Amino acid sequence: KAVVSTQSTGTVEKTLARLPITHIVPLILTITEKMEAKPSRGGELNIWLRQLFITHRSYLISSPDIAVQLQPIYRLMDAQLVNYPKLVKLQGKLDLLLQEKRGDSDGSPVEHSEEEDEEESDNDVMSD
Repeated sequence: KAVVSTQSTGTVEKTLARLPITHIVPLILTITEKMEAKPSRGGELNIWLRQLFITHRSYLISSPDIAVQLQPIYRLMDAQLVNYPKLVKLQGKLDLLLQEKRGDSDGSPVEHSEEEDEEESDNDVMSD
């Protein structure tokens, strides 16, 4: 657990370069299980997965049954990709609501100058 929490690219590269070939698929599956159990760790675990695939790509490409062995990670990625369009749509709706709350319809922030504010307060005083 402590090893995989390391996010230093150099440390990750060196560690994975020394990894025996027999440990590649088990490590991928372990990382996948950790991501399924705690999705919030996805960012730090993705560093390890990405570097693992880069460092050992020749072994992974040459393995005849690698697609079967990596089914759990395929399922995890598919599950996360299913939710992505929904999250993007939700983010767009939230952005629209925030813009409406600010009174802004074109997406740019509403800005007032000090002169406009002073003129408005002068007009308020004169109308009283």
